[in-house]
Amino acid sequence: MAWNSQRFVRAGELAGVDADILNNAVIIAEQTLRVQSSGPPILTLGHLAHLSGQSVKYLRSLVSREGEDPYRQFTIRKRPVPNQSPRLRFIAVPEPQLMSLLRWILSEILEKAPCHPASSAFAPESKLFNAAFKHRGAQWLIKVDVRDFFESITEIDVYRVFLERGYQPLTALELARICTRLRDVHREKGSIATRNRRSSMRTPNGIGEYNSRIMGTLAQGAPTSPMLANLAVRALDEKLQGVSEKFGVRYTRYADDIILSTTDKTFGRQRSIQLVGEIYAALGLYGLAPNTSKTLIVPPGARKVVLGLLVDGSKPKLTREFRAKMRMHLHFLLHEGVGPRAHAANRGFSSVEGLRQHLLGLIAFAGQVDLPYALRYKNLFRSIDLERRRHLTSSQSESPLRLGWKHLLEPAGATLGSIRRSHPT
Repeated sequence: MAWNSQRFVRAGELAGVDADILNNAVIIAEQTLRVQSSGPPILTLGHLAHLSGQSVKYLRSLVSREGEDPYRQFTIRKRPVPNQSPRLRFIAVPEPQLMSLLRWILSEILEKAPCHPASSAFAPESKLFNAAFKHRGAQWLIKVDVRDFFESITEIDVYRVFLERGYQPLTALELARICTRLRDVHREKGSIATRNRRSSMRTPNGIGEYNSRIMGTLAQGAPTSPMLANLAVRALDEKLQGVSEKFGVRYTRYADDIILSTTDKTFGRQRSIQLVGEIYAALGLYGLAPNTSKTLIVPPGARKVVLGLLVDGSKPKLTREFRAKMRMHLHFLLHEGVGPRAHAANRGFSSVEGLRQHLLGLIAFAGQVDLPYALRYKNLFRSIDLERRRHLTSSQSESPLRLGWKHLLEPAGATLGSIRRSHPT
C-alpha cells in the first residue's frame, strides 16, 4: 500500500501514539518521498519487517551479524586466460528467507533508482545488445576489467546509496547490513580487498549490538548486489564519462567491464595507452583497481568483440565461436552415442536441468541479436526427446509421453524475451 501521511497520522492517533512522534515520522517519510523515483518510506526496523513480511527478530540478527553465515557458497570456473592456471569465481547465494527479503529490497527500492546512462547492466529493461550497439563500427577498442568488483563495494558504500535514496542514517545502516556479507574467507589470494578491514563507520544512535569490527561487502550471487554496485559507483561513471569526452571516445560500463571505443582510425596506440592510464587513475580514486591481465587495446583490422558480440560493422553480430558452440550442443544432443544426459555430464552440468537453463540463456542471448537464428535453434532443441535421446517425427511431437526438451525449454511463463543472460558461456 502506498504511503499516505493523513492515513498514517489517523491510525497513530487511534492507537494513542504521541503527536510529536507522529509528526516526526511524517517528516522522515516525506524526506524519502522527495527523492527522485523513491522507494517506500521506512521508519524503523519494525516498519521494514512489516513491509517485507519478515520478523523483526530475523532482521535484527542480520543487522547485528549474529549466527551462521546466511549464504551458500560455491565456485564456478572463470573463462580461461592464456598462460594462466585455471581460475575460479566464488558465488555466495543467500538462504531462501534472505533471498526473499533481498528481492523485496531490489524491486521496491533499488530498481526505482536511476543509474548512470553509461551503466547498462542489471537495470530494468536493460539489454546487453544495447550496450554493445553503442560501440558499433569501432576502429579502436579499449577494454578494462575491474578487479574484485562486487567485493570492493563495502557496506559503507552501500550505506551511502541508501542515504542518497532518502533514508535516515540508522535505516540506511540496517539496509546496508542486510545487503552485505560479513565473511570474506572466500577471497582469492592477492585480492585488493583487505581481509578483516576495520569499519570506520560509527553506528548511528550508538546501538552497541550493531558494532562490528569487520567490514561487510557485496556478495556475488545476491540479487541486490548488481544494482547496489551500479549505484555505488555512479560518481566513477561520471568521472569516466568525462575522461571519454576528453579523448573523444564512447564509454559504457557493463558491471565490471569498462569499454571505450572510437570510429577514428587515426586514434592510435599511444593515445590508447594514455586513455588506459587515466582509466586506471580514476579507478584508484574510488577504491577500485584494474585486472591488468585482462586490459585490451584492439587496433583497426583486428576483430572487435564487446560482451560476446562482434561490433566491427553497423550493428552487433553473433561471433562464429558462439554459432559453433550452438552447433556443438545440437550435435551431441542428437548423437546416438551421447544424448542429453551424457552431454550434460561431459559439459560439467550436474543435471540435464542445468544444461537446459544454459541453453535457454544462449537462445535468449542470440534472440537479442538475431531472432530468426534464435527461433531456429529453439525449434531444433524442442525436437529432441530427452528420455529416448532421438529426433522426434512431426507425428510424435505432441505425444503425451514426451518428457523432454519442448517442456524443458518452455517452462510456465517463460518466453524468449523474459530470460536475460549477461554473457554467453
